[in-house]
Amino acid sequence: MHRPARKQFWLVIPAAGVGRRMQANRPKQYLSLLEKTVIEHALDRLLSLECIAGAVLSISEGDAYWTELAYTSSKPLLIARGGKERCDSVLNALKLLTQETGDTESIWALVHDAARPCVRAEDVVRLIEQASQSENGGLLALP
Repeated sequence: MHRPARKQFWLVIPAAGVGRRMQANRPKQYLSLLEKTVIEHALDRLLSLECIAGAVLSISEGDAYWTELAYTSSKPLLIARGGKERCDSVLNALKLLTQETGDTESIWALVHDAARPCVRAEDVVRLIEQASQSENGGLLALP
């Protein structure tokens, strides 16, 4: 009897934006918030979840801010090339994830913006629990 592979949940975090509308001296994912950058808060919060296997971060070519952070995690953290548009960054991350894992059947991607650190862990866990009951996926949205 064929048993479906156990689902693995990976983060895909597009972080190649330059924050033009923000008019700050750096992209908003690298702005400081409570002694860490916004992207560090997002990664820490999401990678701390037991149900998350790892993350793929899409960054701009030549992104010196990310290199300066020297961020580490106990979970796999892959770096993909950011694209011209957000959708290109997500696609590059998905391609890298498939290439690195060799898995197209059991991996599910949770796409989360690098500049959104306030996502609640319990909301992500609930999304995963509910999406796991379906083959169609899910979307986390709050009013």
